[in-house]
Amino acid sequence: MGEAEARPFLDEGEKLLAAGDYEAAQRAFERAIEAAPELAVAHSKVGVALAQQGQHDAAIARFARAVRLDPAYAPAYNNLGNAYKAKGMLDEAVAAYQRALAIDPDYWIAHQNLGVVYKETGRVAESIDELKKATRLSARRPQTGTGSTPRGCLRSAAAALVVMAGAVVAALTLVR
Repeated sequence: MGEAEARPFLDEGEKLLAAGDYEAAQRAFERAIEAAPELAVAHSKVGVALAQQGQHDAAIARFARAVRLDPAYAPAYNNLGNAYKAKGMLDEAVAAYQRALAIDPDYWIAHQNLGVVYKETGRVAESIDELKKATRLSARRPQTGTGSTPRGCLRSAAAALVVMAGAVVAALTLVR
């Protein structure tokens, strides 16, 4: 079996994720893996469901499996970064986001996530750069109308950028 056989389970899992039923989504994604054991996206989606349930170590294992299956699958690296961030492993999160961006330089969500981690680690200038890139790239993405594109992230990136700009102004004021 292959991706075509896994597709209905992936679609079901996506709907369940959107509805917040993470355990049922995990089961749907596991069925996708039964249909296509080497499908990286299915392993990554199981990781997303696990992370949403607070099972970050198990999620990290699934994301790692996904990138072993498809080393060019940028979303799995981004998801891996999110799991590392949730565990407070910020250096590992940065490395994972950077890997996602090495694969797909226009992956605005990874730019946003990297910008947030840079902010948390005091790397203000780099944070601002990444959040600017995220905002610019996100604005270029077409609206899908399916609800699958997290358009709210654009507002989050823009809001974070405004907050960061305010922090930079405040810091410069203190320096004078």
